[in-house]
Amino acid sequence: MTKPHVNPAAVRFESPPRLFWLISALLVGLFWGLAAFRHALLQSNGFDLGIYDQVAWQMSQGLEPRSTLLGLHHMGNHGAWMFYAIAPFYRLAPSVHWLFFTQALGLILTAWPLWHLGTQAGLKSRERWLICGLWWLQPVVFNVNLFDFHPETWAMPLLALAIWANRAERRRLWLLCLFAMMGCRDGLTLIVVGLALEQALRRRWRRAAEALLLGGGWLLFLAAGLYPILNNGNGVAAVSRYNHLCEGGCEGVGPMIRSALLDPVHLLGALDWANILFYLFLLSLPLAFYWRRSSLPLLAATLPLLAVNSLSSSSAQRDLTHQYSLPITILLVVASMDGLTADLRQGRLWLTRRLWFCYFWATLSWALLAKPGYFLDLYLSRVDQMWPAHGLIRRIPSDAAVLTNSHLFPHLSHRPMVKQLFTKPLRKEELSQLDTALLNRHDPGWGSNIQHTAATIEQLQAMQWVCEEDDHSGFVLCQRPTS
Repeated sequence: MTKPHVNPAAVRFESPPRLFWLISALLVGLFWGLAAFRHALLQSNGFDLGIYDQVAWQMSQGLEPRSTLLGLHHMGNHGAWMFYAIAPFYRLAPSVHWLFFTQALGLILTAWPLWHLGTQAGLKSRERWLICGLWWLQPVVFNVNLFDFHPETWAMPLLALAIWANRAERRRLWLLCLFAMMGCRDGLTLIVVGLALEQALRRRWRRAAEALLLGGGWLLFLAAGLYPILNNGNGVAAVSRYNHLCEGGCEGVGPMIRSALLDPVHLLGALDWANILFYLFLLSLPLAFYWRRSSLPLLAATLPLLAVNSLSSSSAQRDLTHQYSLPITILLVVASMDGLTADLRQGRLWLTRRLWFCYFWATLSWALLAKPGYFLDLYLSRVDQMWPAHGLIRRIPSDAAVLTNSHLFPHLSHRPMVKQLFTKPLRKEELSQLDTALLNRHDPGWGSNIQHTAATIEQLQAMQWVCEEDDHSGFVLCQRPTS
């Protein structure tokens, strides 16, 4: 396979029309507003918004960026060194809205390099609008924006720009984009390895070797170097999601690979094939009819991350709600552009003469798979808790060490110590490190249950903590007595 067609006149950037920037600004405002509204409705969580909000605040205060929810140094979590860029904004005005805004900005402005990829491929303006529309209307883009915050959303413009730079023979820009992209999350190394496979299929061996060394080298540095140093000898934290692939459990990446090679029957039997096939169907539904033979190299680039998502025991890696499929989606959109370009070059004009159908299908897919309806149902479940919660939060001193539920964690995360209540029993030594507990007896949120919440409140009262309870909202505010 050869390099995709590039219009020589489109190697340089030319600004999109003003309408593009107007639509982008409106969409950024919409995405930001929806994420902020969800947060105000007490629907955000400690995982992952509370983690990143606390770490960003710690960075801005000159403290060690260590999540007290995870007990991990920030760089020992996902190796996201690009996240340090948020610290100056938090120093200027510490607010979770920086995360919401930059996430919306990254997701929406991914259309900017996509527009230039369309120009580079020789597409007309209306066809470039279609490519941008296909990205904006991807269900996973809308859903991920709502699902708290994840720094890999910052990497999406970099991924699209890297593809543009590679096709424009801007080697240094290509490598810089790939490196910066991996700095947003360790899992994006799999996309870089996938791009190495894409380049190999195009017989661009030097680029393939560069991407493979860059992605594989960074992943090896994290797994065998940085993570063990920062995490008391432990490697990649998510490896536990793949224990089912080995007889008796996997103790690391090496045993997992050996099990896959030496015992493929066990591997194949351990997979949830129905769930995997449905996941692939959902991913391809909005875009599959654009794909042609010219799309195959970029489709192949999705294979490493697709394999990791498919092999995981966590179903969250195989849906369109969480962030795990976001990098795959942008490759699928560019693969669609390559298929559309091939149709134009070969005189197959059915799609380009019926762009209304393309927009209709993209909109229908969005309506079926995106989650705007949550604002009419699921996200309204805590409306009656909003005012009592914020009133109690204002009573907690800013330097108090707090124990709380998942959905309250992001509202209390600007402090050195905040813990989330899980079902695991708390030892007295752990409770002695805390000053305040804000819990909801009726709605313990994700990661806990009503019985454990009640038992924790009784444990605090037995330790002579002073507790106030609102019977209507279910909130209980307990404070350790001052000695």
